[in-house]
Amino acid sequence: MREWIWLIVALTIFCFAAPHVAEAEERSGPDIVTLEEIVVTATKTEKKVEDAPGSVTVIDQEELKKQHIQTVDDAFKHLSGVFVKRTKGLMDSTASVRLRGFKGDQYTLILLDGQPLNDAYTGGLDWGSLPVGNIERIEVIRGAASALYGGNAMGGVINIITKTPEKLELEASGGYGTHDTRRYRLSAGDRFWDRLSLRVGYEQESTDGYVTTPVVRSIAAGAGNVSGGYPMNDKYGNPTRWVVGDKGDNGAERRSFDVKLSLDFSDTGNLSFTAFSGRHEYDYGPPNTYMGTFGDNSTYAVAGPGQRARFRPNDFISWTGIGKKETDTYTLAFKEMFGPVQINAQAGTVQVDHRYTLESGSGSDDYHNSPGSLKITENESWFSELRGDVPIGESHIFTLGTSYRTDESDTHDYDIPFYRSYSGAGPSTFYSGGSSKTWAVFAQDEWRVIDPLTFYMGLRYDYWKVSDGASGAPGSETRYDSNTESELSPKVAAVWKVLANTAFKASVGHAFRPPTLYELYRTWQSWGTTYQSNPNLKPETVWTYEMGIDQYFFDKKTRLSLTGYRNDIDDLIYYRTEGTTKIKTNAGKARTYGLELEASQKVTEWLALWGNFTYTDAKITGNPTDPASEDKRVPGIPENAWNIGLDTHYKWFKGSLVGRYFSKIYNDSDNKDTEDGVYGTYEPAFFMDAKLTVTPLKWMEISLCVDNILDKEYYEYYKTDGRTFFAELTLRY
Repeated sequence: MREWIWLIVALTIFCFAAPHVAEAEERSGPDIVTLEEIVVTATKTEKKVEDAPGSVTVIDQEELKKQHIQTVDDAFKHLSGVFVKRTKGLMDSTASVRLRGFKGDQYTLILLDGQPLNDAYTGGLDWGSLPVGNIERIEVIRGAASALYGGNAMGGVINIITKTPEKLELEASGGYGTHDTRRYRLSAGDRFWDRLSLRVGYEQESTDGYVTTPVVRSIAAGAGNVSGGYPMNDKYGNPTRWVVGDKGDNGAERRSFDVKLSLDFSDTGNLSFTAFSGRHEYDYGPPNTYMGTFGDNSTYAVAGPGQRARFRPNDFISWTGIGKKETDTYTLAFKEMFGPVQINAQAGTVQVDHRYTLESGSGSDDYHNSPGSLKITENESWFSELRGDVPIGESHIFTLGTSYRTDESDTHDYDIPFYRSYSGAGPSTFYSGGSSKTWAVFAQDEWRVIDPLTFYMGLRYDYWKVSDGASGAPGSETRYDSNTESELSPKVAAVWKVLANTAFKASVGHAFRPPTLYELYRTWQSWGTTYQSNPNLKPETVWTYEMGIDQYFFDKKTRLSLTGYRNDIDDLIYYRTEGTTKIKTNAGKARTYGLELEASQKVTEWLALWGNFTYTDAKITGNPTDPASEDKRVPGIPENAWNIGLDTHYKWFKGSLVGRYFSKIYNDSDNKDTEDGVYGTYEPAFFMDAKLTVTPLKWMEISLCVDNILDKEYYEYYKTDGRTFFAELTLRY
């Protein structure tokens, strides 16, 4: 309730006070020069944000500096229509960015300078592997975008655009914070002979982390023989569990090296090469017992009168291990004008080595001696695209292009003697893998009907083939036949500049997501259940309808934006249960209604207020494989979310204060996980974060970040962190 009071008070001040202050500034204050934001991702051609079809946000360097950015996905957590799932800070190896009510990175196409980063194995990526310091800006396009970009663009597109220096730039920074968190960033760049630009950068960050995971044991009748711990309900509200300890501090480290080389070989031509190599690792520290002993096979916690909870050393390390993901990305881009025609070409590769361990012991096996299992997945993707932009007369710009992508993934399982080491692996015990190829052709016509009205009509055809699929014990794998699918993705959008400061936007489009190689070929077992892949899966599809309006007031010091949309989703991939086997199948249907409201106010030269609100009604409308999920909310997405903040910049001082709220999130398809404040659940949460930056010298910057100012602890499956501090010194030339 307190969070809603804060929101009402802040919005009241915002709505009633800010416009009057702005009017005074309009009459007596100095002129403000506003640079037009340019976006290229929405149409693959340069457009002002206000002229681009659809809901678009550009996050520039200044916006990035206002926040405490550990990993790139942190940049999106305050945007409308976006939910960032990062439950353990830097330690989270499964963080994802979810747009428009779609759960997971596999529904959002993520690009780096136009190069797709989503891997074919899971459809996601490791955000912790990406460098932060090399970012020039990030363009976020909400809504179906398969008409230009093909698969994975059901929820939208995120394009991370890297820096190209125009002069000598040197930067070094170092910081220290809570949990012995350390960060270093170094970069150097320059422009030579007015034609060649070069930038190199290195980043490293590590943290000891904090306790994220309790050790919970089931309560049963009987007498206990040790005391300690505390009760905890399960996620359904049943008082059936006892906490006997925790699994230790969950630490992590990330490092990356990046290079960008750009050559202007003519007045209109450019050739650029971008590369980065990133590594993200995580670990669990020694576990802690609250019982005075780790116990043996006959140790029971006193869990109440006539009740006990059995625990053993192995319980303190179950489902833990170490993990490492290495990502190498290379992309080469070319553009040149040939008469009135602009030609763009691109080619690149993403190579990923992901390995992690899990303990596989039992009983008295513990942190120091338990055996384990090792999984190693290697992904390799190659991408190329050729596109031409042709002006036709005074009213049309026609875009025609083709793309080709190949993906290959192989996963091996091994037994290892010690679960906290990658060494000592025996022969492979299980294999799964396969490859896919996608060829596409696309076209778009930008038609300026009259000066204030522009139509965008796009169409893309994707032909997709999977092959070489296999799964099983090496030497006796099940080999699967190849499979082909195709998808036609149309989209029509309109932008109507009703008035100079009023833009009306609407669109209808189709998008799809091809099944991942994991869904097609990865079969595995757990607790007596076999999770069966399906090589005959079809793509998931969506029809999306969107309408919005952007309005500016007072020489663009005030901005209001309202967007509504609907998604009709078909062929969702779910497990179908047959006895003790669950088989992936295209069985689900869903429908999403959404509303996104944004407002910002430039109060004075040194103070700005902003806020946004997102409503997402995402429900499963049909699912014969899991009837209990029908008419329930889509897991992983909050129904309501809002952000409100203020930014200030006066002489050598900059500061920001942000409040962030999201409502209850269900993790189970039947929405029965209603309990809050317990392990395994996602509860409503409100966070306040702040960052203060001072620049005592032109070449020196000192910042202090305070996250979770109110020191609230929540469960987003795992326990979130309390109040943390991070101080950083940056030197620039």
